[in-house]
Amino acid sequence: MADVWLAYDLLLFRQVAVKTLRPQLAADAEHWARFRREVVSAALLGHPSVVAVYDAGEDTIDGHLVPYLVMEYVRGTTLLQLVREAPAVGPEHALELTAGVLEALDHAHRHDIVHRDIKPANVMLSHEGTVKVTDFGIARSVDRAGTTLTRTSVVVGTAEYLSPEQARGEQVDFRTDLYSTGCLLYELLTRRPPFTGDTPLAVAMKHVSEPPVPPSAHVPTLPAAYDTLVLRALAKDRADRYQTAGEMRAAIGEVLAGRATAVTPPLPAPPATDRHTQPSPRPDPRKERPVRRRRVRRALPATAVLLTAAAVCTCVIAGSHVPAGPRVAAPSLIGQTMNEARSSAQAIGARVQPVRHRVCPHPGTPVGRVCEQTPSPGSQVPRHAVLRVTLSSGTPRQW
Repeated sequence: MADVWLAYDLLLFRQVAVKTLRPQLAADAEHWARFRREVVSAALLGHPSVVAVYDAGEDTIDGHLVPYLVMEYVRGTTLLQLVREAPAVGPEHALELTAGVLEALDHAHRHDIVHRDIKPANVMLSHEGTVKVTDFGIARSVDRAGTTLTRTSVVVGTAEYLSPEQARGEQVDFRTDLYSTGCLLYELLTRRPPFTGDTPLAVAMKHVSEPPVPPSAHVPTLPAAYDTLVLRALAKDRADRYQTAGEMRAAIGEVLAGRATAVTPPLPAPPATDRHTQPSPRPDPRKERPVRRRRVRRALPATAVLLTAAAVCTCVIAGSHVPAGPRVAAPSLIGQTMNEARSSAQAIGARVQPVRHRVCPHPGTPVGRVCEQTPSPGSQVPRHAVLRVTLSSGTPRQW
């Protein structure tokens, strides 16, 4: 619906992206409204993981009045390009990228905005390693109960990442974005969306009625915790999904830290199909395996679900009494690229998170390289710690 141009801001001396509604669509009121909605939605959000909006207006192109949007120019690639062109994303990197998307969604949801079109093509990864969510063109505001203020029976979104409630034309809420994020994570892990088909309608119907295949069916080396994480996000019933972006991001953090069973509740047993209407016989308790060994890549029976849930609660409550694990010295990341910093951190079991650009204490650091880190090099940190780094944006322009 729009063209995006690379432009140069003559006032602030920076490159920007200018998005213009295509002239042939400018006469349509719905496209105008959608474009304005993107302007308003994105302008409300000031977050490093959301593409910033600088300005908006209208201009005449070929005799047509056309709206435009001036945005932050992101040097990088979309996650869709990353999935299709990169040799491999890697499961941990996939979780880190998804956590960045959830940071942006958590911020948008706090401003009562549902994106409604989260997909790899609408998420960028900058050269500095920062995740940027784009394209709020079909975003909608919600009321305080978390329900969209739009009419029902209108299907809006992209088929491969459409939630069941979107496919049915129902009202959406924040958990709709979490389903789409689950589809995005599924594709990052397996290089394919959870559902495909010959037509968008066929794909949409699979979201409504067909259970997703666990990611490990395509990538056998994935741990069981990845399956549990993704399948919960892809639950058909919104009540069975993660309820907030913050909750899903916390679950990702636990998987990365190796403590998945402490925060990821087991999935509910799937409903019986027509071929399984007869009640199954009670298992012989003498032949049952211990519950702790039943963590396989399938839904657990109801008795195991209750027992595991009790164990989950016990583990969470007792978490504050678990002694701290071994500590290691934080490596020096100063002067490294984002990829080099990530490798250095992984060597001690840690991970790296870039923070918002600001003036670096070492102005001579080349663009895109680490100029500051927290905790500082050599300080003692627990394994699986998060090392926050500031990337140099170059020497500030002299006025």
